Amino acid sequence: MTHKKWVQIFSLLFFGLIVVGYPPNQALAQELPKGMVVGDDQGIVAKKNGEYLMEVREVMPGKKWHTTISMVNMEKGIPYRLTMLISPPEVSGNLDLSKSIQMTLTYQNKQVYKGPISGVSSKLDLQRTPLDLGVFQAGDSRALEVDFSLSGEYTNQDFAVKNVMDNIWTFYAVTTTEPSSGSITDSLTPKQHGLFPSTGEAMKQGMIFLCLGLFIILIVLLIGKAKRKGNE
Repeated sequence: MTHKKWVQIFSLLFFGLIVVGYPPNQALAQELPKGMVVGDDQGIVAKKNGEYLMEVREVMPGKKWHTTISMVNMEKGIPYRLTMLISPPEVSGNLDLSKSIQMTLTYQNKQVYKGPISGVSSKLDLQRTPLDLGVFQAGDSRALEVDFSLSGEYTNQDFAVKNVMDNIWTFYAVTTTEPSSGSITDSLTPKQHGLFPSTGEAMKQGMIFLCLGLFIILIVLLIGKAKRKGNE
């Protein structure tokens, strides 16, 4: 086998390990386990693909309202790490409700987000950075408190046409061996999520570094071989 063929093989192997080891956010897409239930106090439940519809209609200036989203793991003996991501909203009307409506998320007695209902504030972008809701052991249940408000400074002109906003919140559950934790001190830090348990991250990274090392050694050997042939 020629040295050019060896370089091609190791290049493909190295690229493949990078792709597997560091999946994009799209790799999060999966169905919620049957026992992982997410729903609000209005009876709206997340679909089996994890999508929860945050729909806003008939809102008027000065209005304030509250929603409680409950999450419970009813799976027997299977712990899950739960995260939530907000998709870009769909809006219509004179007023962009995704920017006008203000939202505060409170979880485990801690404010984890404050800003427009779109999920994008000056400090945090929940459209790109999943909100880590912690590990749910079998039987664990928690609530995400959501407060909304619309300023009273808007006029009738802003509501001459019906304003509507549809926003999808997607919940992801990944199996894990981590202990249960209601604390979310790391929730505002981007985390690497995917279909693999977090315990496998070290092994994947080790494989990548090993392949990189072998690739570098191969290049050095081939360069040395080429120089020797040149001298001959």
